[in-house]
Amino acid sequence: MKIKMLVDTKGSANESGNATMMYRKDDIVDCDKSWKVSLGQMFLDNDFAIEVKVDTPKETKAKKKAVKKKATKKKG
Repeated sequence: MKIKMLVDTKGSANESGNATMMYRKDDIVDCDKSWKVSLGQMFLDNDFAIEVKVDTPKETKAKKKAVKKKATKKKG
């Protein structure tokens, strides 16, 4: 889940909760771990943030094209 902060808010910076950080307005926070999900849910419940969906482009590798050699005639 990804959330977008609506206001500046202090919150936990790690899993054990012994460090805090300032989550700034308009920051996108990726809640990819269980402790971040619960923190994000708290921000959502208190209207400090909204849930957003961020579409990231899928990277595709260009396929190599087979190079055909042209037949040439030799003079002589």
